[in-house]
Amino acid sequence: MVQDILFCLKEAAVYFIFKKYSPPQNPDECFVNVPCGCANPGKELKCEDCPYLEACLSSYKLSHQPPHNLKKVLRSQH
Repeated sequence: MVQDILFCLKEAAVYFIFKKYSPPQNPDECFVNVPCGCANPGKELKCEDCPYLEACLSSYKLSHQPPHNLKKVLRSQH
């Protein structure tokens, strides 16, 4: 029984450690628990230099763009 519990704990730890990053589903998620120490992200000037916010918002924007039609792009180049 103890071995089963330890195995489950190990598997859970591995899952959280190696879990793939998923982009935010909503841009508001970027402003929660900001690791830069900004109390009011988006309202304080010191938060403008926060690389986390820039990366998070860029990730959201990139993940919500429509896919490009590669065939159309290739045809227009010829």
